[in-house]
Amino acid sequence: MIPTVEYIQKRFDEFNVRYFGGQLPPVPVKLSHAKGFLGKMCYTRRKQGLFRGYKNEDFQLRINVRIDLPETVVEDTILHEMIHYFIAYNNYHDTSTHGQLFRREMVRINAEGAHHITISHRLNETEQAQAHLHKGRIVALVHFEDGQTGVKVVPKQIKHILYWHKAALRHFPIDAINWYYTDDGYFAKYPSSIALRVFLISDPAELPLTNAHRLLVTDRQVRLQVNPRNNLRW
Repeated sequence: MIPTVEYIQKRFDEFNVRYFGGQLPPVPVKLSHAKGFLGKMCYTRRKQGLFRGYKNEDFQLRINVRIDLPETVVEDTILHEMIHYFIAYNNYHDTSTHGQLFRREMVRINAEGAHHITISHRLNETEQAQAHLHKGRIVALVHFEDGQTGVKVVPKQIKHILYWHKAALRHFPIDAINWYYTDDGYFAKYPSSIALRVFLISDPAELPLTNAHRLLVTDRQVRLQVNPRNNLRW
């Protein structure tokens, strides 16, 4: 899944009550497309006076949305950063960035909630494969005039969907194109491109599109067909 700001804030509130006694103030959330991290708790450390030490403030939670991840990984990332927030907000001293205090809280929350928070945010090979398998894809089901049906996966940019839709109608003898947005791993075997190439299939009814989101594509717009007032988001 690719989390929204609303989803992150909702999970933050739930985890705050469940694991931190509701003591953590709400924190601004920013979505990031950086490659170097899955999550980051940013803040400013300001000196309070000659003898009063430092105070941490201006907190901001950043969550990476560059790649589709299993929901459990997203939740564990939010919790990882909330532990950092808990330590920094209370100005607790730890032995290192992921020191004894961080590890104690990590072990406690993992035990209480059956989570899998880790010290490192790096994905293992299995998680990377799962992230690729279940990432959202734009799928065109192409019905040709001779009765054959084909599948095409197109990149998730609206400009690419519009380009391929118009180009395919000009290039092929097409009866209709049905568009879908799905995270079913079945479609990972099809390359995603704007090349005018369609993979013929024998039985369209066997495609796992029952739970996919149907899209309405015109010459100028791409919209969710279930609610044409809302623009597509992914």
